[in-house]
Amino acid sequence: MSDVDENVQKLEEKIPLSDKIEQVADKEEDESIDNKQENEKDEIDRASAGSPTESVDSSDSDDGEPEEPPDVSTPYPDSKLLIYPMQKMYMCPKCRDLLREPVQNKYCGHYLCYQCYVDVSKLTKRCPMDQVEIGNKPPRVDKEFRDDIWQLEAKCKNNEQGCKWEDTVGKYSEHVTYCEYNSMTCICGTSFPKRFYQRHRDKECGKELIQCEYCESEIYRENKKSHLVECTKLPLPCPNKCDKDLRFPRDELDKHIETECPRTKVVCHFEDIGCSHKSSREKMVKHYAKELTNHVDMLHVEEIKRDELLNKILLKLREHEMMIGNDDERIGNLESINNTQLIWRIEDVSGKMAQAKGGSAESLFHPPFATSKHGYRFSASVCLNGDGKGKGTHMSVFISIHKGDYDVFLKWPFDYRVTFILLDQDEHLNERKHIKYSIKPSPSPENEKFLGRPTMDKNASFGLQKFASHKEIYTRNYIKDNTMLLKISVECPGTDAVFLA
Repeated sequence: MSDVDENVQKLEEKIPLSDKIEQVADKEEDESIDNKQENEKDEIDRASAGSPTESVDSSDSDDGEPEEPPDVSTPYPDSKLLIYPMQKMYMCPKCRDLLREPVQNKYCGHYLCYQCYVDVSKLTKRCPMDQVEIGNKPPRVDKEFRDDIWQLEAKCKNNEQGCKWEDTVGKYSEHVTYCEYNSMTCICGTSFPKRFYQRHRDKECGKELIQCEYCESEIYRENKKSHLVECTKLPLPCPNKCDKDLRFPRDELDKHIETECPRTKVVCHFEDIGCSHKSSREKMVKHYAKELTNHVDMLHVEEIKRDELLNKILLKLREHEMMIGNDDERIGNLESINNTQLIWRIEDVSGKMAQAKGGSAESLFHPPFATSKHGYRFSASVCLNGDGKGKGTHMSVFISIHKGDYDVFLKWPFDYRVTFILLDQDEHLNERKHIKYSIKPSPSPENEKFLGRPTMDKNASFGLQKFASHKEIYTRNYIKDNTMLLKISVECPGTDAVFLA
């Protein structure tokens, strides 16, 4: 086969049919080649009339399984980035730009970008160049033709920004992906070439955390000015200009002005006793030296005045002490001389009940209380697990009479009514049902150890062994928040009457 025949064959394989005639005519100049061109045109005309279908049929049978779609998301140069003007054979008839992953329409021979081919096959289903129908077979990239395109020379899209890169189309994607001239946008909103990222971060980015050089706090660079307005360690000059070279941290400046600055206006230390002199701190020293005698005289006069005032205060204090003493006596005489009531708050009932049943703490005791300032003294006790006949089934309550300082004035044996009330803590007042029992002591010789005037610290206890059953106290709201309220009332009218005469 001659060189001309080989050239024609290559053109047929790579060039769309409509372009083959034009390019062959440009290149074949001698008469023998012209004859060959005429023969070739006849073949193309015949192919346009019917042979493409036959060639497609024969080639389609070799398509096999559909190939994986190429990745068209990576950077790719447009025709303007080619070093040399783009030849028509490398232009896609649909997007009018440099072919990317070229696919040939086997019905007419024209090449389209892979994505353009897919788009056309979904819409018009015809070649944009000559409206020849596109087949239904999956598109296949012509890798050999793609390699030819990849060998074209291109420059970086950032060439106008200063990038000097020039190389083949095949290496374009890798370069552009990492090109230092690519524009990037920082989180602060500023855009700049990627190669300036570190400089921007170190010196410009407002969202970068930096350390205040004075207080060492971490702040955003964009907030530096506002931070310095209130930074406690920012060095500031004295507003009195006492020393132009001195600087004081903001949080120490007030102390300097109030206690150290020689130019701060101050008043004389003897202002309280009559001296009204004011001057700078540095001049006040001279004032003290000059007015020493006057200041001493002022102190003497002031001392006399204060002695007089102190005597008046002491006299008034003694009067108040006498008034308070009288008030104490009146208050003592008016204290509860009718009924005495104690409300005993018993907390952690479940824990104390368990101790009582286990035998470790069978009784609970309330500190002594009095019916009045000069009245009877009592103490109360409770056996949560019962005592005597109520052991294990009931809650028992007792009261004991204690020896008091004023027993000589009281009525003996004790015979006043004592009432025990387990309070219902229901939220609704109208629905409360308290457990209430009263004891009216009966003076008799056998009850002397309970009701007689105490000769020891306290008498024997008396009360109710079966005050409330365990079943009863766990109903309603006698125990709320694990707390029980026991009210003890002693009716003893007139116990202080002897002191009112």
